[in-house]
Amino acid sequence: MQTTLKLEHNRKNSGKLRKLLQIVSQIPEMSLLLIMLLTMIDMLLSVITRYLLNNALFWAEEFGTFGLVWMTMIGTGVAVKRSAHFTMPTFMDRFPLRARYIISLINHSLVIAFGFVMVFTGISLTRASMVMFSPALEINLGIINSSAIVGGILILIYETGKVIDLIVHGLPKSSE
Repeated sequence: MQTTLKLEHNRKNSGKLRKLLQIVSQIPEMSLLLIMLLTMIDMLLSVITRYLLNNALFWAEEFGTFGLVWMTMIGTGVAVKRSAHFTMPTFMDRFPLRARYIISLINHSLVIAFGFVMVFTGISLTRASMVMFSPALEINLGIINSSAIVGGILILIYETGKVIDLIVHGLPKSSE
């Protein structure tokens, strides 16, 4: 009886944890959406003020550039999460299951290595640019360069999850 209650309690906690993880996993995508909307509004305002009012916003291009940088870095992590990068399933399916498994592990390991490179390069760039400010908005360039750290961390989180899933559950019938 007590064991049954513990199992039921663990299932409830597991469900709550899973729900929390789903909510947290949406943060990068919601951030991406918000940055995209702000960047589009910025670009629209820039065009309107430049061509209709004949008075360009001096900060609009810089704001748009910073938005594109952050969208690229967060978008890279989201693309890894969704497995939206280039794959060759027709080629991979020609290999035996064991070879596909090994190739998949190597592939995931290389993506994880790339995530580490992004994080460490981002840290280096951020440190070097902490004393620099953008000309128009006067934003600390360390904030802009820290986007590489965020993108790298997202890659590491999502790709590590894929490796764990691959080790625990193995490959699906056809390759990823």
